[in-house]
Amino acid sequence: MCGLAGVAVVGSTVDRCNPADVAAVNSMLASLTRRGPDGRGMVQDDAAILGFTRLALVAPQDGDQPFTSADGQVVLMANGEVYNHRELEASMPDVRLRTKSDCEVLLHLYERKGLAFLDDVRGMFALVVHDRRSGRVIFARDRFGIKPIYHAVQDGRLVFASELKALGRSGCVPMRFDWEAALHKRLLTAEPSFDRSALDSFVTGVHATPAATIEVFDLASATMTAHRYWQLPNFAGTGPATDPDLDFVAEYRRLVATSVEECATADADVGLLLSGGLDSAAVAVLAARAGKAVTGFAAVTPGTLLNGDAEAAQRVAEYIGMDLRMVMLPPARHATPAEWLQLLAGTETPFCSAEQWYKNHLYVEARRTNPALKAMLLGQAADEFNGGYTTAFAGDGGWPAFQQALQQMAKSTRLLRDGRLRAWDAGTGSYLRSVSRGTAEENYADFVRTKYEDIQQYNNWHEDRMAAMHGVEARVPFLDHRIVELTGAIPAARHADLLWDKAIARLAFRDVLPAGLADRPKISFYRGTGEELVRRQTIAMLSADGGALLERALDSTGGKEHLDSDSVFSALDRAAAGDRTVDVDVLLRVVNMGLLDEIVSSGFSDYRLEPLDYPADEPKLATGDVGRARHTIFTELLGGTDIHVETASGIDFAVDDAGLTLVIVDGEIEYAVEPGQGWIVEALQKAVTPTGIGELIDSCGPAPREDVEGQIDEMLGAGLLRTVAVAA
Repeated sequence: MCGLAGVAVVGSTVDRCNPADVAAVNSMLASLTRRGPDGRGMVQDDAAILGFTRLALVAPQDGDQPFTSADGQVVLMANGEVYNHRELEASMPDVRLRTKSDCEVLLHLYERKGLAFLDDVRGMFALVVHDRRSGRVIFARDRFGIKPIYHAVQDGRLVFASELKALGRSGCVPMRFDWEAALHKRLLTAEPSFDRSALDSFVTGVHATPAATIEVFDLASATMTAHRYWQLPNFAGTGPATDPDLDFVAEYRRLVATSVEECATADADVGLLLSGGLDSAAVAVLAARAGKAVTGFAAVTPGTLLNGDAEAAQRVAEYIGMDLRMVMLPPARHATPAEWLQLLAGTETPFCSAEQWYKNHLYVEARRTNPALKAMLLGQAADEFNGGYTTAFAGDGGWPAFQQALQQMAKSTRLLRDGRLRAWDAGTGSYLRSVSRGTAEENYADFVRTKYEDIQQYNNWHEDRMAAMHGVEARVPFLDHRIVELTGAIPAARHADLLWDKAIARLAFRDVLPAGLADRPKISFYRGTGEELVRRQTIAMLSADGGALLERALDSTGGKEHLDSDSVFSALDRAAAGDRTVDVDVLLRVVNMGLLDEIVSSGFSDYRLEPLDYPADEPKLATGDVGRARHTIFTELLGGTDIHVETASGIDFAVDDAGLTLVIVDGEIEYAVEPGQGWIVEALQKAVTPTGIGELIDSCGPAPREDVEGQIDEMLGAGLLRTVAVAA
């Protein structure tokens, strides 16, 4: 991972780069120091200045950039890794490389093949080329947009950089948060549709180069042309590339193993964010099989304890002999307003959430304990292409139910695009065939295309920025185009067998992982069991210091124009009072937009650019067997064994004809308690008055204590019980 920045003169044969341009590039490079702390380089001529900050992972003593061709006519700099650089170098035996960098081969490929130079490149990258012969500046990104590049044209200058904050610090680009783009973003509103949307920078006038795209900017005419050098596979399972006889499972395993080995190779220490889920577990084991030593970092939260992720991560680490740091993340420890503003400015996106807060602490532990660590392996972005979201849409209904859900999404998309058709919608169906047209295979292809967009706008963006804030490069083995092309070629007749509940991955890794781990259900990083505690953590952060974040968001220029302060505060008040109908994620995004309005318009002036100081006492690590000590660790996360709990508001009880006690939450039946477990109801009734957790557990005899502790933990995770402060 590195930082790219530069300025080029547009549309003038008289105007030339001047000292102000040099100062602008130097300011941008200073803002990218965390991204590239190991070195800085600059190449300048009359037309353009290209600046580079380096994180040295390959050939640390011999890999400085930018690269300049032998005749001095082409300058190239790249952020990322070219995994097949040896193979590409071998294809040009007459070329003599001047460095040992994996990225130098890109310069020679461009000289030889022109705009076809990326066709055979495998890796993750964002790059800039200044072709002095043709007066062009070229931007390009890898097939999935793993690494970023942005540019803007202002006052006769083309200004470009790896991060938005660098453009802000340049002083050359007017910085305004793009409310129009944000308010209409499908992903921000969690709209269930196939509606397509372009990659947004969220800054007006700033363009993000899309994935798999080469953009050519002609400096003389100030015009941009673009072409895609790779297309996402069809995924409908009907194309000519489908092979009904291919052993997709074996090939999937082989390709993932190859990609993991490539991504784990570096001349620096490598880590792994190990969630305990199937994908990161597979990366861990395959890296170990390839002889790559990596350190694992796992999040220990009430949710990961309850859903088994923490225990699974520990099992994987023991299975391969991995050093695993289990980072405890107490839900009561939310970001202060000042910390949130820094995190939001670092991520540069309104999508910033509790997930990024948690991951930030994993990176804190990684860099605090090993300053030499410079790369982090991730299990990200496998689900988007291997059927990982099928159960989220269809529960236990199988592939037919998933197809029905996609059909409903297709209908919603059609109605969204033409609202006049809603008059012909019958609710559960439609009077018009055209509203729900499209085959099941076409719907699945549309679904995957939206996920391809989402990983550019959400997954890759977040993972890049989170790692960059700590001087680490994020590497994503599952985003290898060969793997995606394989899953895209699965025939439609085999979709149910291989893509329902990510079966292709479960089958591929069943004999690779410890027994049973390949069959664990897909679990979100911080959603599901324990999500109520995360929700309350977010509410507490938004409520801190009298709602300081809300006040600041609403007081921004765009916040005053677009946001209704009464509605925003009312939503927070209702959520804090226990109203579960308030979508706290959407509320946080609304607040983030207002905060980013101020952050962006200031040019990120308050964002701390220098390397972070890592605290000596936070976060703490869990030790021992987390499965056996689950309740002890759970209560420690919540505040210790002397915490008091109380039954949440809005809970009532009723007994049905079968003798089951029904637990009613906010008027809805949520749980049914068997007659032999009446102590659960008694515990909830007892805790109407704040009760010490030990006393509550002791009162639940004669049930086995271990069962009681587990059930109390579950009720706290589900929000039926809440911790409460009691005066000493």
